Amino acid sequence: MLRIAARALQACACAPAWAHSWYPYDCCSDRDCWPMSLDSDAREPDPESVPGGYRLRDGTFVAEAETRPSRDGRFHICREGGRANGGVIAPIDKPVCRFVPKPTF
Repeated sequence: MLRIAARALQACACAPAWAHSWYPYDCCSDRDCWPMSLDSDAREPDPESVPGGYRLRDGTFVAEAETRPSRDGRFHICREGGRANGGVIAPIDKPVCRFVPKPTF
């Protein structure tokens, strides 16, 4: 019985987080994307706003024109392999997988 409970707990720990299920498929959906901030569900801090775009904590510059609108008013990023040190996912002929809060008017 204890073994069954341990396996059930392990399965829950590996389940995807549905809170951000809006990530587009071309950004690898929920597997490689996460919110940015200092909150417990984030893997890296919000980017620094710089002229023309944003500077990520690893020094990567993302132009404002290459970002996508965030659906929840937070910054989000998708990185290759779901690794915090992976490159920002950039699908061909589409904006990079970097989501920023944008006005909705």
